[in-house]
Amino acid sequence: MRKASFLLLSLIVTAAFAGAQVGEASSGPEPNLTNAVAGSALTCSPPRHTFVVPDRLVPKARLKAKLLMLLRDSLYDDTRGVVNIEREKVIKKLANKLRNERDDY
Repeated sequence: MRKASFLLLSLIVTAAFAGAQVGEASSGPEPNLTNAVAGSALTCSPPRHTFVVPDRLVPKARLKAKLLMLLRDSLYDDTRGVVNIEREKVIKKLANKLRNERDDY
């Protein structure tokens, strides 16, 4: 039984290693190993998206973008148990402003 378990384990490890080798070859650019060895932080720049917004909607789009960023930051803080009262007040103010602008149309 131990021989079968050891054989199965070695087969799984070999398959995983072979899969990692194949995945590395097709992944694209090579990682910067000097940063990893030197101890500096490895960073990945997110793709930049550009949205074209008509001029009449720019103020509302900026308001929504700012509110979205604040809500995302607040969500991350909530997961860590941090409460930022000032940011919550700004979120409430922006949400009310957005709601009032919607009523104007």
